[in-house]
Amino acid sequence: MAKVKKKLNIKELIKVFADETGCDIQHNDCPCNSCFHSINADFQHITWLILLGLRGDYEPDEIIKNIKEEFGR
Repeated sequence: MAKVKKKLNIKELIKVFADETGCDIQHNDCPCNSCFHSINADFQHITWLILLGLRGDYEPDEIIKNIKEEFGR
């Protein structure tokens, strides 16, 4: 049951980004990279990395490594 809830939460988070950008063209209804980066917010690329991790494109360790690189660590 927890796995189902987690999947629903991820879909809900993805929908927030899709609604904000008006784009849901990629798999699992994610916005495309160009539309995502049009959001006027701080840490856009870091947020994009997190979103890729949540939708399952990358392993959590890889996302953490990339985020650390973004912060210059």
